[in-house]
Amino acid sequence: MKPQISIIALLLAGCSNTNSPELNQCAQQNYQCEQSCEQRANPQSLAMQVCSDGCIESFNQCKAQAEQLSQQLRNKALYK
Repeated sequence: MKPQISIIALLLAGCSNTNSPELNQCAQQNYQCEQSCEQRANPQSLAMQVCSDGCIESFNQCKAQAEQLSQQLRNKALYK
């Protein structure tokens, strides 16, 4: 269980350093997803791993969308 908490902390720290509200939101959603998994499943179970994998997949999708949005906003600012 401790490795997952460490990963979440790193994600939150990494996202907060980017000053991107979108990435911060992704990290917050991931944290809440992981917390929900911990409440619903035994930490050592396959169900926990499946739930956690779903959280990671959702985070990666959210992160990709947030980065795309940030890039679009930067491009808009450059061409004004």
